[in-house]
Amino acid sequence: MKSIHAKTRIVKALAVALCGALSGADAATLTFLHSNDLHAHLTPHLDKVDKNGQVVYESRGGIARLAARIKSIRAENTNSVLMNVGDTFHGGVEGLYTQGNAIADPVNALGIDIGTPGNWDFAYGPAVFRLRYDDVSGISKTTLEAAAGGEIKPAAFPNLAANLFFDSGELVLTPSMIKTIGGVQVGFIGITSDIVEKMDERLATNFTFTQGETAYRDLINQYAQTLRGQGAQLVVVMSELGLHKDYRLADIINSGAVDVFFSAHTHEAVFSPLKGKSGALVVEAGNDGWLGRMDVTVNSGQAPVFNWALLPVDASIAEDAAMKSLVDTARAPFLVADPNLTVPIEGVTLELHRPINAVLGHTYTPLDRKNVLESTINNAWTDTVRQLGGTQVGMASGFRFDAPIPAAGTVYEDSHVADGAITVEDTYRYFPVPFTYATGTTSGDNLRTVIETNLTEVFSRDSFKQAGGWSDAWSGLSLSVDLAAADGSRVKTFALANGTPIAVGDTVSVTGCRRPNEAVADALCSHTGFSNIVDVINPVTGNPIY
Repeated sequence: MKSIHAKTRIVKALAVALCGALSGADAATLTFLHSNDLHAHLTPHLDKVDKNGQVVYESRGGIARLAARIKSIRAENTNSVLMNVGDTFHGGVEGLYTQGNAIADPVNALGIDIGTPGNWDFAYGPAVFRLRYDDVSGISKTTLEAAAGGEIKPAAFPNLAANLFFDSGELVLTPSMIKTIGGVQVGFIGITSDIVEKMDERLATNFTFTQGETAYRDLINQYAQTLRGQGAQLVVVMSELGLHKDYRLADIINSGAVDVFFSAHTHEAVFSPLKGKSGALVVEAGNDGWLGRMDVTVNSGQAPVFNWALLPVDASIAEDAAMKSLVDTARAPFLVADPNLTVPIEGVTLELHRPINAVLGHTYTPLDRKNVLESTINNAWTDTVRQLGGTQVGMASGFRFDAPIPAAGTVYEDSHVADGAITVEDTYRYFPVPFTYATGTTSGDNLRTVIETNLTEVFSRDSFKQAGGWSDAWSGLSLSVDLAAADGSRVKTFALANGTPIAVGDTVSVTGCRRPNEAVADALCSHTGFSNIVDVINPVTGNPIY
């Protein structure tokens, strides 16, 4: 186990000194509020929701609604703690053009008590991450701001990460903490995402992450034992590893080590807690359209009682006026006739010259990314890029991001009829990274390997082989896959869309995405083995097309 910062030991010592024990005959009910995967969603948006077995479009989310729901619960039970688990400051147009600064004031106004970062919170680069999460030890703030391109608004709440280290071996953030809530000592362990280097190795510069099932089992056991020894009556893990990995860990950690895993990253709406073999419960609160509530009754000499509910953040909740004002202020620069903004990433030329509510076009088929294997937006987009590049195949990365757009004529839950409008803001919800596009060629063998590797990362029965988002998207291929098959053996038929089988030595032309300032010469959509790569140029700007 790697060494712990001196500041971490000080935090723990102070926490223990301030904690009071629950007196013998007293009982307390604590309310844990679980918000995860906000993804910089400031305003309400449509989502697809199951209502009595029927999927309908419904207005969900909006941080002003979320604030109102949180305030109501806190008024009901003052023994409450608000946790923010992962993927907060990245995900929309306001975040992208300000490196998350536009999101900071509304997020900080929620009154979050404790949190942990997610993989997308690293997406603006290491300097921005360190400034946002207020760790500038060993380097001047001025130096980091120069690297970040300016001032970065920090998170106004403590964030924990027991699995994130500098290359030197020292922890980047405090790994754990004890908080006293209603007279009960609660130990918190933070686990951030471990896939940052896979997203782009430059995002993990000078950082290392715990890797592997055994290492995480031992890490959590160690911190849980330490927290219990310091007097923690409950131990919870805030984890951005994803529901699949957290559920596996709940099976293999020591019995009674952890009470609850509050999970994030996979956007799963868990209505009934999962229970691991260790006795730990595992829950996840979907995305910004939900708020998780775990009421825990602690009575001296008795086992704690846990009650979990997933609460919708929907139109039945009146927006909090103060938060709405902060949101309006944050969005105002993006609603003028010409925002005149450039993405503040070196080498990126993507600019914003239209208000984000401007309508770009209309759709007559529903667009969403609600299917892990294949979705309407992915099909439409890969068809588009394949035609754009004039290649046999089109490909796109497997994001979970979306903002569902119903087809023109669709009737919403409130009887409103959709016009199918696609706005500037919608496009940034689907494509949160300023990818450019390029054409290239690869062998049939490599293309099949790329697809098999991606299917393993999404569907492997070994949770710790899973990584990233959902399945990559493809156009121009005719595939049949067996998702229950072994890793590396899921593709059963492999052909072009016209039915022509693809042999090992065949050359296939592909149009795919390129990461900002792509450092890997043979990569498309983060996969290697491509050659003859040529940018697709926007004839208006002369720059690679975004």
